[in-house]
Amino acid sequence: MNNGHLLVAYHGCDVTVRDALVKGTLAHLDESKNRYDWLGPGVYFFEGDAQRALRFAQASRDNPAKVYTARPIATASVVGAILRVHTWLDMTTQDGLTEFSAAYDLMLRSMESEDVPPPTNEAASPDDTDILLRHLDKSVFNYIHQVRHEHNAPPYQAVRAAFRQGKELAPRSGFHEGTHLQLALRDPSCVVGWFLPSGQRLYTDHRLKLAEGRLKRAAKDRKLRIQAG
Repeated sequence: MNNGHLLVAYHGCDVTVRDALVKGTLAHLDESKNRYDWLGPGVYFFEGDAQRALRFAQASRDNPAKVYTARPIATASVVGAILRVHTWLDMTTQDGLTEFSAAYDLMLRSMESEDVPPPTNEAASPDDTDILLRHLDKSVFNYIHQVRHEHNAPPYQAVRAAFRQGKELAPRSGFHEGTHLQLALRDPSCVVGWFLPSGQRLYTDHRLKLAEGRLKRAAKDRKLRIQAG
């Protein structure tokens, strides 16, 4: 992927957020700031994969206590975005992997000198088959952003990486059912526009009010579940 080229990405969200973005009543999405942000801060997109974005929105809706998203989701949906990113850290390239590796080494040395234990990547819960809490990875990306800022280097507008997830499709094949390309977009000016994926329509005012009611109930329910947990 070349810098500055247009690309299509999808964001899993509640239908009320989808319609607000497409209508223009919501200007942009806030940066995600939760424990699953393996690529560091940003708005998370699935590159070129609307179905994977929908699966994520459905998982957030069905597992409110896990807090996969900052905003609760009651009616799982997907919004498409056209992005133009000029400067990014692309972890699908050798340049990206080399920069990550060098930053990891420097970060470890800095932590060792201050007698600070490094973060670790770990499963979110005993029933998770994937390593979803990528505290170490996130720390390295944050370190990269910090160093670039301190040296007056152009900030990365996004981080891009492939994430292997889910069970193997065939023994030792290397292909997994949930594998995807993900983007953490740090600069909202990279969004050229929002759109509805093929086959979707904006909700009518009546349906939207019903969806807003479901969202309020879901937000209340999630809060209670988190408190109970």
